Amino acid sequence: MDQARKNEDEQGWNAPPDVDSTPAAQPPCPQPSITGAQIALVHESADPAGFAFSVDWLAFTVPGSTPKEAQERVGGEWFELEKGFNGYPRAWMCVSTAGGSGRIGTGMRHRTGEVHVSLSGEIVSAWEAEKVQAVCKWVNEKKGHGTRVDLALDDRMGHANVAQVIQAADLGQAVMRWSTYDAKRKCSHKGKDDIQGEMITFGSRQSESYLRVYDKRREAIGKGETVEGPWVRWELEFKKDRANLCLDLLSYLPTDEWKRFIVGLLKSCISFRDTSADAPASQRCRAPELPWWRALTEDFERCRFHVEKTERKLEEVLSWFSQAMGPTIAALYCAVGPDFLMKVIESGSHRWKARHYQLMNRKAKGLLQGSENF
Repeated sequence: MDQARKNEDEQGWNAPPDVDSTPAAQPPCPQPSITGAQIALVHESADPAGFAFSVDWLAFTVPGSTPKEAQERVGGEWFELEKGFNGYPRAWMCVSTAGGSGRIGTGMRHRTGEVHVSLSGEIVSAWEAEKVQAVCKWVNEKKGHGTRVDLALDDRMGHANVAQVIQAADLGQAVMRWSTYDAKRKCSHKGKDDIQGEMITFGSRQSESYLRVYDKRREAIGKGETVEGPWVRWELEFKKDRANLCLDLLSYLPTDEWKRFIVGLLKSCISFRDTSADAPASQRCRAPELPWWRALTEDFERCRFHVEKTERKLEEVLSWFSQAMGPTIAALYCAVGPDFLMKVIESGSHRWKARHYQLMNRKAKGLLQGSENF
């Protein structure tokens, strides 16, 4: 299901918002923030391991910059593309071994110094909070603006599965700022008794705010990962003005306050209450919260910032390289022969970085261990 989201990510970023703000979306005592959310107080927990949050997408536009400066700030290895990106004539791309990608676009005729950067979750989720904040600060210092920010909250304790969330929405218990929701289910030929994935989304992808709730565990297992226990992701997607406000707040809020900010955003957008669709709006807003929702949000307030581990085994890098670069290498071999490829390899060995030495050291250690066992 995450792949379907990625296929939509290059479109609809600048569409006009269709969010219908309702009294249900407003907390009793709103504070100035991206959505008027009242940020909940945090009560620290000794064991927050079952709940985590992360920045899962980051896109921004910076005037008066260059692709080189943006690449240095973001990091990674970039190569120029033959085609443009998102309306920009020139584009660069960075591919992570985790499967994500980043893109940089520039070169518009009347905005020659403007650089647009879009970074997928596989890249941004591997950053420490300090790096996320540093990049956001740089965007602000350059008088730039955010165009998309995704914030993910992960429930690893199983307070509510996706089916429960869908059922609550069907019963009219979702008191939300959006007017519509969409529930999706993926099943095999065996029918609903063999559910392979579920997701519910609130709002529209063309609006400035959007929420998706899906079974992250099934997605991870589908990629060959080993996952124990439940894993449901609540993912808020902000675009345009709301993304810019979110990026601005991430740039100056202390990192230990991010979690209450993010949970406050979620609670300002939606709440699950003991009510029905036919109840008057005033009663729906004041109805008591469903037990699972209250427990979930209270535990989210104790969550920790999650950094995705990007270190890959040599076998995983080889698999990625074969899939991603194999066709290009085969075409170059046919076009210019092996001498050119050997020159590229020789040149590349002089530009190794820490992670390249780590891969080489892992191979060397493996050979040494093999010789000891011989």
